[in-house]
Parts: sequence; structure tokens; C-alpha cells
Amino acid sequence: MITIKQTPNLLNVAILGEFTLADFKQFEEQVLYQLKSPGVVNLLFDLRDMISYTVDVAWEEIKFF
Repeated sequence: MITIKQTPNLLNVAILGEFTLADFKQFEEQVLYQLKSPGVVNLLFDLRDMISYTVDVAWEEIKFF
């Protein structure tokens, strides 16, 4: 599960439990949207409660960066 909280200069993302492909797509969509905005965007990516991730997420992450 993913939670995303957005403020003017900060995108706060937290992963709870398993990080799935649907979660990654939601994260990617928000990041790409924020990058279109003028100014600096800070990202806080909280993985403290992440238990695991699926293999398809790892592959998408490699392709994204």
C-alpha cells in the first residue's frame, strides 16, 4: 500500500507492507506530474514500514531511472 501526501514543495510518499506495481504506477504518476510544475520538488520516500516488493516493481524502477 502507498500513501502520497502533497504540499507545495514536498511530495511525501510512504510504503506500507508490500510495494506493488499498482503502487509504483501511482508514485510514478505523481512524480511526473510534480516535475512539470515550476520550481523545486522535494521527495521524502519513507520505506520504514515496507515489508517487501514484487519483481515487476523492481523492473519498473530500473526502467524509470
